[in-house]
Amino acid sequence: MHGRKRATVYHSRKSHWSPERSSVRFTPFMNRRFVGLDCEMVGVGPGGWRSALARVSLVAYNGHCLFDTFVRVEEDVTDYRTRISGVHPSDLKAPTAIGYNECRQQVMALIKGKILVGHGLKNDLAILSIGHPWYNVRDTSMYQPYMKLDHFGRLQPRRLKELASTHLGLTIQENGTPHDSVDDAAAAMALYRKAQCEWDFAMDCKRRSLLTQPPTRTMLMFGAL
Repeated sequence: MHGRKRATVYHSRKSHWSPERSSVRFTPFMNRRFVGLDCEMVGVGPGGWRSALARVSLVAYNGHCLFDTFVRVEEDVTDYRTRISGVHPSDLKAPTAIGYNECRQQVMALIKGKILVGHGLKNDLAILSIGHPWYNVRDTSMYQPYMKLDHFGRLQPRRLKELASTHLGLTIQENGTPHDSVDDAAAAMALYRKAQCEWDFAMDCKRRSLLTQPPTRTMLMFGAL
């Protein structure tokens, strides 16, 4: 809502994204092993075409919020994209908003050594200027069983809203309402939990197959191993 202020939080915030939608038995350890990420951006520069980080949210395996903050934007914001981002000028000027570098450092500390879950993580990690080992990434936009075929038979990502409705029976990003990065991160985590056994097995097989191959120059350059 307009004028809403959000402080950076590290405690768990109760969520309706319950872990009973998991394909594995839930244990408290999982909240320390998995983190869901989602970011909201605003537009800067002429026409607001370039994106700048405005909000970051992290959730635990059970969908509870671990970290949620607005981020001060150093450039002039030319498009708040409020209809989609939910971000208002007052959010970025609030005393609780933090600087980009501080936000980046805190996110890096919270996701280090963990399996990172999200939807369109390539964009979120790029805007944060953060890398993460590919074998510890679970991106619901790139998981083949969650993708669709286009008219040319090529796999294309589905929208998070569509996946949540189809596979979870839940409604997010309702028409006329902006996105909420906490709910979006929790939805991606719920989708991961539903496919966790098969997904983790596939990733483990892929990593093992790479480990048995002689390292190529590309693997060494990009840290594939």
